[in-house]
Amino acid sequence: MSDQQNIVVIGASVAGHEIINTLVPLLPSEYRLLLVDQFGFGFWPIGSLRAAVVPGWENRVTAPLNTETVFPAGSPHRVIAPNKVVQLKQDSIVLEHPFEGKKEVPFFRCILATGSSQPIPMRPSDGATETSYRDELVQLQRDIAKAKKVLVVGAGPVGLEMAGEIREAHPNKAITIIHSLSHVLNPTSPPQPNKDQSGYTAPTSLPKLSLALEKQLAQLNIDLVLDDRVIIPPPGTVSPSSIEWDGTPGRTSDGGIKSVRTASGKTIEADFVFVSIGNKPNSGLVKDVDAGAVKGGMIWVDEYLRVRSDKLSKYYAIGDCSTSPGWKTSQGAVYDAVGAAANIIAEVKGKGAKKYKRPTMHGLAVTLGQETGSIQLTVPLFGTMLFPFPSMIKSMKGEKLLVEDHFATRFKGSEAVALPPVAA
Repeated sequence: MSDQQNIVVIGASVAGHEIINTLVPLLPSEYRLLLVDQFGFGFWPIGSLRAAVVPGWENRVTAPLNTETVFPAGSPHRVIAPNKVVQLKQDSIVLEHPFEGKKEVPFFRCILATGSSQPIPMRPSDGATETSYRDELVQLQRDIAKAKKVLVVGAGPVGLEMAGEIREAHPNKAITIIHSLSHVLNPTSPPQPNKDQSGYTAPTSLPKLSLALEKQLAQLNIDLVLDDRVIIPPPGTVSPSSIEWDGTPGRTSDGGIKSVRTASGKTIEADFVFVSIGNKPNSGLVKDVDAGAVKGGMIWVDEYLRVRSDKLSKYYAIGDCSTSPGWKTSQGAVYDAVGAAANIIAEVKGKGAKKYKRPTMHGLAVTLGQETGSIQLTVPLFGTMLFPFPSMIKSMKGEKLLVEDHFATRFKGSEAVALPPVAA
């Protein structure tokens, strides 16, 4: 049992891990960090799509999550994983399993970095272990390899990148993308990477970025259906033996070609359906305490990134789960983490918090495999610019998907995290 005051971080997401790394060198010795996560491993969503398609990549997108991989030797800080937070209280959290002999853990401040829920491969299934998640990725690789006709539902960054990964690995496979808007992504002129959020929305993008990607999709022989949406049958309403798709993502139930209906009356044939719509912020813990602190499904925060609730006045929320301003991207999560960390340190020192202002600098890179795709970059004073250059795509993201530069480097503990190299 420690006599130090706890600062609890719930969620080892990009935001959660970043705020841990920011706070470690800044906290006085009277405080310790506790990182709680439901999984006993960290995972890298940016590389998960390739890991679901390309054999060997399943070993490059996970790493053990424990005190030794996260914190330096001799550190008082601890990782509590795998474990779940089941209740939030004003001055403490309640865990599913005991820590230091108790399920209730008091704190000085608590940061909610619970992210959003997405289906496999972007997020592991509930209760997954590192081994079972890798096994699921390998099974997806096999299912996609067997499929003759792939349908991708949603042309946001995830849907586009999944289609690009499948095309690069399987040059002759039929691939169709369907999207509810008149162009891919969420084109807005100008894009607003630091706009306030009232609900979960896709990042806004340059119309030129959408047009550039649409041209590349055509060159890759990927069919695109715009201004239409798939009708997803409710569970149990379609027999698995029917020629109609039953609404289950992934390989069709019997491996056969199914008819997927759209709102406009079209029929698209597919034996593998990848659904990349419907991100849901993980705000349930807050809703259970104060439903008024949830706005548009997200945890409602003030200009200091603190939760807007008298019942949860010692909580911050950052990243995908919160209404923090700006795009819900890994870069945005890092910005949130740094902003919240500064205010927590101010509170530790008895000083006033500063209003959070999301930096304007922001990039959106959409890759269609290793060497195809486009990048938009928003720079102060210069605005938003488009960079559709293959060499830039490959070097910045496409080849290694930031695994070495932004995933492996998150783990700063005494036990090194080693990931296998990209296969030649």
